[in-house]
Amino acid sequence: MKLKPTVGQRLRKRHWDNPHLRLWFDAYYHDMRVQTSRGPLIENYLYTLLRVMNQARRANSRTYAIRIDLRFPEAMPVSSLLASNAAMNKFFTRLGWELDLIKIKYPHDMRYVWVREQDTSDKPHYHVLLLFNGNALQSLGPLSAYAEKSATEAYAGDILYHRLVRAWEGVIGLPAEQMGGLVNVSKDKFTKELITFHFHRDDQDSFEQLFYAASYMCKAHTKPIAQGMHCCDGSRR
Repeated sequence: MKLKPTVGQRLRKRHWDNPHLRLWFDAYYHDMRVQTSRGPLIENYLYTLLRVMNQARRANSRTYAIRIDLRFPEAMPVSSLLASNAAMNKFFTRLGWELDLIKIKYPHDMRYVWVREQDTSDKPHYHVLLLFNGNALQSLGPLSAYAEKSATEAYAGDILYHRLVRAWEGVIGLPAEQMGGLVNVSKDKFTKELITFHFHRDDQDSFEQLFYAASYMCKAHTKPIAQGMHCCDGSRR
């Protein structure tokens, strides 16, 4: 997917496949750093990201955030499920049901931003930022949860990561033991530990760290804009 960030000698202001999408080249957005090393971002997506993050911190004294990748299996045929974003609606419905089953004192208050990516593959994948009430959820579960289990044990636990896998499993219809690698959580490239974020409502520094990390999702590169469907959306409330 070839980038076309300029018109002659001038930086392009609008996306070449959709003029309703505004391009963002600056290293700061609303005085917060963003990632532009992979080319311009899409300002509309930055706006959605900031809106959802602000809604989360206004609603909760503490926020817990994670970023995950949702992928389709290579052997899965290209179908109507891949030709729309219906998979995301189904995923959040199923995940909400999974979270409602947890016996916790506070509501989970799930919010999200997702983007659709597709470069050379015949299938898209999704980057997702999930934000929760930090008084209700604080952990994905132990790293050992990633270990392969038998068919009867695979992703059957109560931890958050297993609930994420089960929600995606319900969308694509694979047996649990075949779900390995289809729900990925970002890891630190040096420590290999899961990257998660916790911040208090008035902790602006941590808020900006999350916004910088998540701004990568807003890059124009690898967004299949020409497919004629939304490549970004976020929770409304």
